[in-house]
Amino acid sequence: MKKLFLILILGFIYTTRSYAQDKTPSSVLTSFQSSFINAENTAWSTVKDLYRVDFTLEDQKASAFFNSEGNFIASSRQVTSLQLPMFLKSSLKSRFHDYDIINLFEVDNENGVTYYATIKNSKKQFMLESISGEWVTFNKYANF
Repeated sequence: MKKLFLILILGFIYTTRSYAQDKTPSSVLTSFQSSFINAENTAWSTVKDLYRVDFTLEDQKASAFFNSEGNFIASSRQVTSLQLPMFLKSSLKSRFHDYDIINLFEVDNENGVTYYATIKNSKKQFMLESISGEWVTFNKYANF
């Protein structure tokens, strides 16, 4: 499961190659269109063996991932600290008060919603993951 989240996180930041919508399997297109009815500004690409679509829904940018059979894998969107559940927001501020948040997003899949925060200060940078209502280190980056 952690490998899937890593693929989604990397896919949220980087895509391996662009695909025109006409090269995306019809099963994937149909699944996307039925799941995200009012989506606009779609752009398709692939990440590993998944199809990724970046889109806008209700004025918010998001991404969704599907396998080649059209099964929904996950969606992700950038969020602000105001959109975090209160206990996660409070924990982030109290435990990492000397860090700046440089990226914050959520991943939503069949197992629920998970939040990821990239934080940094003048010496360190981390990616945190919310697990059972707590922030845990997901990835440590090299010290500056």
